[in-house]
Amino acid sequence: MKTDDPIGTYAAEHFGVAYLYPYQRLVIANVLDSAGTATDDDGPTRQIVILPTGSGKSLCFQLPATLCPGPTLVVYPLLGLMADQARRLKSSGMVAATLRGGMSANERRAALESVRSGTARFIITNPETLRTPSVAKALAEAKPSHFVIDEAHCVAEWGDSFRPAYLSLGEAIRSIKPRVVTAFTATASPPILTRIAEALFGGEPYRLVAGAPDRPNIRYSVKPALSMRRELRAAVATMPKPLIVFARSRHGVQIIAEDLIGSRSGLDCRFYHAGLEKAERAAVEAWFMGSDDGVLVSTCAYGMGMDKPNVRSVVHYGRPASVEAYLQESGRAGRDGEQSEALLIHKLEPGSRTRGDYEPRLGPEPVSAEARSEAMRRYATGRYGCRRSFLLGVLGYPEAAETACSSCDRCDGTAIEDAPGAAELAAIAARHPRRFDATGLAAFAVGAQGTAVAPRHGTMAGWTTEEAGEAIAAALGAGLLRRRSRWPWKGAISPGTRRRPTRRPR
Repeated sequence: MKTDDPIGTYAAEHFGVAYLYPYQRLVIANVLDSAGTATDDDGPTRQIVILPTGSGKSLCFQLPATLCPGPTLVVYPLLGLMADQARRLKSSGMVAATLRGGMSANERRAALESVRSGTARFIITNPETLRTPSVAKALAEAKPSHFVIDEAHCVAEWGDSFRPAYLSLGEAIRSIKPRVVTAFTATASPPILTRIAEALFGGEPYRLVAGAPDRPNIRYSVKPALSMRRELRAAVATMPKPLIVFARSRHGVQIIAEDLIGSRSGLDCRFYHAGLEKAERAAVEAWFMGSDDGVLVSTCAYGMGMDKPNVRSVVHYGRPASVEAYLQESGRAGRDGEQSEALLIHKLEPGSRTRGDYEPRLGPEPVSAEARSEAMRRYATGRYGCRRSFLLGVLGYPEAAETACSSCDRCDGTAIEDAPGAAELAAIAARHPRRFDATGLAAFAVGAQGTAVAPRHGTMAGWTTEEAGEAIAAALGAGLLRRRSRWPWKGAISPGTRRRPTRRPR
């Protein structure tokens, strides 16, 4: 091994990595130095590493794991992600023990024995399993050198709501007494970072290794919608593939996938969520990993840690919970460095205008779920300039935000500010107030046979009556249209109370 760059040479010979980025060298050096010199009395070396998706985070703990005296313990948020990482390690010739819920007594006994004997250099688990006393005791006896929390933003985003086990990780760290603790995440605003440090380190000092989470090869765009299904169908038909559609519910991803398959002949499309059986998840993962033109409709269960490098497009069907979540999920696109697309389709909402009217507030956001959701709403509906600058500004990187944009719909002049169909429906309602109920208005707007020809007839030709009906329902909910409730016009559609959309230039 060359003495002038032993770590670089080791990475090339054992991992096939020809070049280590400076931040990778720094993180690896922190782990190796501390693992070899720290004592129990010193307490662990603590670090939080914030690096963009696809920047080689895994190597930062996989390489030291082969050189540290004790095993490396890695905490993942999802069972699918645990299984995926176990497969990757096995294919690389590394021995990993997996500890999770639902294991048989024999499976758990065999996993713990590989830990006790030192055979397993990696221990893969989740926060809930670490709360099992027998597991915690066995891990403490194994004396791990490195305690890793991957996707550490989950500590702040999930720990205070539906995954309280994340808040007990600090107790697990103190019990197991590793030499080094590293929390990895791709995105974290300053309040999220503070919450991670509080939960894991309890106010103790830590090192921070951070790079701006910008992905210059991803083009960001936003599209308001009255008919979400129509806009998604159009996006899937035209955007480059492989493509991922993210939605927020398990039932929703199945419905969306079935709708896409029914609307486009020959489309290779499947759905994925954490509620699928293990064999089903594995089959979908294998299919999408090998597909060059597939469309995967998924919850966030597919997003974290799944390394398909050639995803060309990511579409969000509705707003995610936060800017952090959006950058995590949109970051599944373009991990090979090639040009890729990230599109957010959002539904016109009550109280908002058809055109964006919210000024962005760039800068750190409070940690509450409501505040983070509000930041995402402003991204979708706000009247501001560059999309990329907005996202980076919210995460606390105003310097990067000033010059970072290489492409977004606002900067290249292609942004669509009015929800398609809004102007047409408003014009029909104004020209023919109280003439139609919702069903009749949909048929008239698309120019269906049997509807009387009159001004504005068929102005939404090309839409299906189903899509027009969905648009009318959304327009009623948003106040663009109004349904009369009293005789003699009960059920008839009139113009709404909100501003009618206009087609003025930007």
